[in-house]
Amino acid sequence: MNHEEEVRKLLSSLTASGTLKSRESTTVEFKEAFNKANTPKYAKTMAAFSNNRGGYIIFGVTDSPRTIKGLQNNNFENLNQEQFTEAINSLFAPAIEYECNTLQLKPIEGEETVMQKKIGWIYTEKSEDKPIIALKANSGEKISSGDIYYRYRARNEKIKYAEMRHIIDEHTTKERERLLKLLEAIKASGTTKLGIVNYSDSKFSTPYGVDIAFDRKLVAKVLKKAKFIKEGSFNETEGIPVIKVTGNIDLAEEVPVPEGNPDDTHPYIQKQMAKKLKIDRQDLYALIWYYKMKEANKYHLEITTSESSKTHKFSEFALQFLREKLKELDENPEEFNRIRESFCESRRNRKR
Repeated sequence: MNHEEEVRKLLSSLTASGTLKSRESTTVEFKEAFNKANTPKYAKTMAAFSNNRGGYIIFGVTDSPRTIKGLQNNNFENLNQEQFTEAINSLFAPAIEYECNTLQLKPIEGEETVMQKKIGWIYTEKSEDKPIIALKANSGEKISSGDIYYRYRARNEKIKYAEMRHIIDEHTTKERERLLKLLEAIKASGTTKLGIVNYSDSKFSTPYGVDIAFDRKLVAKVLKKAKFIKEGSFNETEGIPVIKVTGNIDLAEEVPVPEGNPDDTHPYIQKQMAKKLKIDRQDLYALIWYYKMKEANKYHLEITTSESSKTHKFSEFALQFLREKLKELDENPEEFNRIRESFCESRRNRKR
């Protein structure tokens, strides 16, 4: 989609008095100016757009009458997208996907003084992972933790039953489609040749109705050594690939198998966490140790990258958790110093 063309189209139709014919709708909201302090308000609108069909916030248009005023300062052009993204995703999750830019409206005959204006726009994508949910409260926008907003005509409101039901049904349909693709792959490969490994209960279900229980460590090793069936055995480019196990299997240490892509669920390494939190890396290590964050998959995953190398990845929940803790520790620096000292002492004890 060419967003610049879409915005120009929305702003191109004027009445005889020079006001816009376009109105706010399920996909459009107008703002006279951009103000960083109003980020929670924009985030709420963007979450509502995400939960519906996506939409535009257009800056530089007055409300009553609806006229093209243009941006009167550089606030929008100077927007730090990394900080803005961090701010909106600290309020809502999963992550809100968006694009933003400015455009110079081309003058049209008879309207040169009106149309030579600079406009800012933010386009929010329709979420593929609905619903977008409020992570924490914001009193200014009357947002409560757990709220789900939806775009109704020209309003952002808490979602109603019908729309929530639609999101659930949509999710169910996608799951069904994925399952059908998997079944097609199984059918193409032949049901007598395949079994299913269930990592949660360590059982291998055979096509002959016999379930074999494995030690979880063994199942983990199977998953690590599994190889894809060569292309040609079935259509591997469509649907979910089927695997068969080859080679000898030895017992190994149990490794966690996370749901989903770890790069999506736990996108941050420790260096990135420290940078986003604007703290020293040693302070980050101390906080992770003190709050035992590596013990909870919600916050942390240990990814094995080779036989001798591991990477620690952290989730958006971990980032938000530490942000809240740092706010508390800012008001109690003595407590932070105590955490640092305890961490250093624990490291010294480990080295002995």
